[in-house]
Amino acid sequence: MFEVEFTADGSRCTTDLFIANPEKYQGQVICIECRKRAWFKKAFTNKSGTETTACFSAHHVPGCDRSTTTLEAENMEGIDTDENSDNSSADIVVNLDKTKHGSIEKTTDSDKTDAPPHNWDPSPRPHVIGGKSGFPMDKSLKQLLGYLIRNPEYGISKSIKIVTDSGRVMIEGMFRDNLVEVPRIEDRHYRQEQIFWGMITSYTEKPNGSVWLNYGTWSEPSIILDKELKFDLMDKLKMETLERFKGSYFIVVGVVGSSPSGKPIIRTGYPKYMNFINYRETEKV
Repeated sequence: MFEVEFTADGSRCTTDLFIANPEKYQGQVICIECRKRAWFKKAFTNKSGTETTACFSAHHVPGCDRSTTTLEAENMEGIDTDENSDNSSADIVVNLDKTKHGSIEKTTDSDKTDAPPHNWDPSPRPHVIGGKSGFPMDKSLKQLLGYLIRNPEYGISKSIKIVTDSGRVMIEGMFRDNLVEVPRIEDRHYRQEQIFWGMITSYTEKPNGSVWLNYGTWSEPSIILDKELKFDLMDKLKMETLERFKGSYFIVVGVVGSSPSGKPIIRTGYPKYMNFINYRETEKV
């Protein structure tokens, strides 16, 4: 898309207008037809050397005439089959020390971010510990996120237990009681560990090296990563630029607090406490 709607006053926003004043439009643009949140994509050059012009993207409603590209979730092989087996169990177990992040870097952006090297031990693959009715199923955060994207009401009547190899139980109880979709953060969710999920439309890098991954407007929730955690996560995901987060869905085990202006800020400690589903975008033929 090369034109979207600015939600503050209903006016049209072109790519040129956005580039000229990103702070005005950031997080406040939607598809003119299907009304889905949109995000701005910088011009980039892919690995084959093909240049792509700046544009807007969105997770359009199927059949939207404004959709000029197809978004395909990356690194989701086997999730459909696994979701079917999940229906046989009422209990979910997540071991965060078995988190496995796949690379989501697919393009070379014009303003790369260099991350210092880190050494990582390979993560073991998620292990299914049951499958019969009533038997707990060992899941990953990424699997749960995939289910939620397909069905935001996933997990009703399921319990969940999130643990680490050290034996620490981070969350235990009914899944839906511990799950918070980002736009629905309330006062009761503050300062206790919860499972947060939602979409990223933009990011803001701070002078101290930290980054805010933003859901929408400047008053809506963001995930904050300090400088070290930002570099750790980028290294783990083999990312060269934070641009790849735009349009991604996230799931985070962490706590929410307030910025000085009252903006909800989600914090977490390690890359293993979060995961992402990014999208490969191709032009429609």
